[in-house]
Amino acid sequence: TQTTTQKVWLPGGESVHVEASNKREKRCIYGFLDVKNGKEIAFKTDYTNSLTTCDILKKLLKLYPNQKIVIVWDNASWHRSETVREFLKQHPEKFHLFAFPPYYPDENPQEHVWKAGRAKITHNVFIDDIDQATDQFVSYLNQSKFEYKFL
Repeated sequence: TQTTTQKVWLPGGESVHVEASNKREKRCIYGFLDVKNGKEIAFKTDYTNSLTTCDILKKLLKLYPNQKIVIVWDNASWHRSETVREFLKQHPEKFHLFAFPPYYPDENPQEHVWKAGRAKITHNVFIDDIDQATDQFVSYLNQSKFEYKFL
């Protein structure tokens, strides 16, 4: 979660000034897009690592107790870790995984969600309070619908 800059319209001869914090704070967001209904499920975390990934997958199990969960994810190291693989082995009937090829973000539905969230919440905005900004980002994602069609 960080200030992102984007093109803006200004009167001729004027320039834009967008402050950005130089604090080294970080919050992470795990997001899952239900491509059937466009509903996003997002979680704020302090880390993106194997243990956090397993905790988030446990939350998905509670949210979808009677459904198989198909996850299409990128090749982040915490997705492929031994810890995550062991967790998934404990729930073979619940998860089906697809991995996107490296450098293929345009086809990843979640990347479209991140882009929409940045455009709505963080573009050209000074972020003074990282937790407040992350909470706004997660709230926007969880309250919005995102249409995406494979191919």
